[in-house]
Amino acid sequence: MILRALTGELPRIGSAGSRSASLHRTGGFEEPRNHPGASVLPVRFALLRWMGTVGALMLSFGALGAGALPVTANVYRSFPGGSIMQRMLQTSSTVALTGVALIVIAWVLMAPYVGASVLGDRTRRFRVSTGQLYRTFVVWMAPIALSAPMFTQDIYSYLAQGAITARGLDPYSAGPVDLLGSGNPLARSVPLIWSHSPSPYGPVASGISAVIYRIAGESVFVGVYLHRLVAVLGIAAAGWALSRLASRCGVSVQAAVWLGMLNPLTLLHLVGGIHNESVLLGLLLVGMETGLRGVDRVMAVSRRDRWAGWILFTVSGVLIAGAGMVKITGFIALGFTGMALARTLRSRGLHPLVAVVSAGLFQAGVMVGSVVTLSAVTGIGLGWVTGQGGAVAVRSWMSATTALGVIAGGIGMLTGLGDQTAAMLAVTRAAGVTVAGVFMLRMLIAVYRGTIHAVGGLGISTFVLVLLFPVVQPWYMLWAILPLAAWANRPLFRVSATVYSAVVSFFVLPRGLPLPPGTVAGIYLSTVLSTVAVTALLWWAVRRSHPRVIDWPS
Repeated sequence: MILRALTGELPRIGSAGSRSASLHRTGGFEEPRNHPGASVLPVRFALLRWMGTVGALMLSFGALGAGALPVTANVYRSFPGGSIMQRMLQTSSTVALTGVALIVIAWVLMAPYVGASVLGDRTRRFRVSTGQLYRTFVVWMAPIALSAPMFTQDIYSYLAQGAITARGLDPYSAGPVDLLGSGNPLARSVPLIWSHSPSPYGPVASGISAVIYRIAGESVFVGVYLHRLVAVLGIAAAGWALSRLASRCGVSVQAAVWLGMLNPLTLLHLVGGIHNESVLLGLLLVGMETGLRGVDRVMAVSRRDRWAGWILFTVSGVLIAGAGMVKITGFIALGFTGMALARTLRSRGLHPLVAVVSAGLFQAGVMVGSVVTLSAVTGIGLGWVTGQGGAVAVRSWMSATTALGVIAGGIGMLTGLGDQTAAMLAVTRAAGVTVAGVFMLRMLIAVYRGTIHAVGGLGISTFVLVLLFPVVQPWYMLWAILPLAAWANRPLFRVSATVYSAVVSFFVLPRGLPLPPGTVAGIYLSTVLSTVAVTALLWWAVRRSHPRVIDWPS
């Protein structure tokens, strides 16, 4: 059922084509027909780009007061403009969420221009180019990247763990407050739940944080923007790989870039929230593309091509292992590139068991070699393999297995059996991980048999894992959405991923911390009203300047 929902045929959009698009009239305005190489930007698409840009600017401005500001003596001087906006928390939160709403609306309405419409494909003859989508990402991303952190306080954990690692301490032995002291300016901003919790991140994440600490010292301002620069570079790498994987899988590159890079969750949580997933996805997707290129050449006739193939495949293993050394889930991709290699070896006459074992041993060797080498270089131990910090203590309501365990524990208390919530959580979470593991094994076998592409197998396996993961955050689904964007064609997947991304974009307040229920209700109500007002104002301004520009073609 999952495979049927995700796969299907979509007309492939190539990169070749005339740069001079033929034009036709629509309401008095010229727009390019569906030529992949069209250099003329459709008027309506340009208006949506401007709408999203206004939203990004509003989000950036609102985050100066409602964002995840650090808990330091110079909090107002850390980010320009914070002093005024901080005094108007509800107003600045409304401004920020209104910006989110404009980005989401613009993103959804762009779907017809990339061949992934969720509202009907009435404008498919106006298909935009991949370059235009990349430029849209830059325009939307820039204001967010220049603003304060938002939607999470995790960046301050990264800064503190970087200081711990740079000082030669073990980030897996204790929490930031324990190792740096409560008076340390970096430790003070770490969220309470992580303040006494060992780092759950691998040596790549900790190593990057350590390098940033050596450059920025204890400057929160410099440290935040260096981490954000790394996040943007990670997303750019993921975007490069995404377009090539989409071409490899016969999927519209524009649709893949739109769903992956322009996704509001990517902009809000990977750029705005500066989460480590940006580095993880960049390394993982580039590793997948590099590995599949290697698989294409390992059995070539030319010895030179064969050597090049094995070198590419080795580099792929190192990159994917690097993703696993950000968060351990990144190692999953090694299995799928390994099965793609095993399938190729078998097709050249190798015994099936020998092919699978050989590919598995090769991947295991690259993984172990990468981990040992990087651990030796950085001086970081292996505590990240089993340590999850305070993550296991979090009862995430978005996690199906955690919610089931909490409900079962509540039923036990109602029936007089006592509080068995912890025991039930252990059972439901273990069951969820086991089911996800079994499903992943099924996908690995499917890749080996050739019934599913390695990119699709990875995406579906990660999707099931996130569904059953003990702790789920809104941006975790990007682990699955990005690889699936390069492989899945079915409208059902596009619609589901779009609706999920649009709705979940509003689940977290810009501050990233809970507020009183009355305040939260007021923020969301005022956001609805302000979004309607701003959208109506934009509509009126456009209609006044160009009366027929927003009419849909018949």
